[in-house]
Amino acid sequence: SLSPPPLPSAQRPSDAIFGALRELSGAGGGRGGPPRSISHGEALQRCLARGFTPAQVEEALREYEELNVLQVNPARTRITFV
Repeated sequence: SLSPPPLPSAQRPSDAIFGALRELSGAGGGRGGPPRSISHGEALQRCLARGFTPAQVEEALREYEELNVLQVNPARTRITFV
């Protein structure tokens, strides 16, 4: 059959959200300094402005927390990159 090649899959929402959070925090420069943290509320607003839902943001935070890439404090007011 002569079906067209599959299109590349779009970036997963969790990955796009993580990228937005890293951008917001200024993390990822490999500076070796103290962990960067950002306000959960500010992060949520930034992601909502980019068209993501609160559920997608929470799922992304859960995924990346399980990977030990970031931590959300118990009160869910700060996100810290580790």
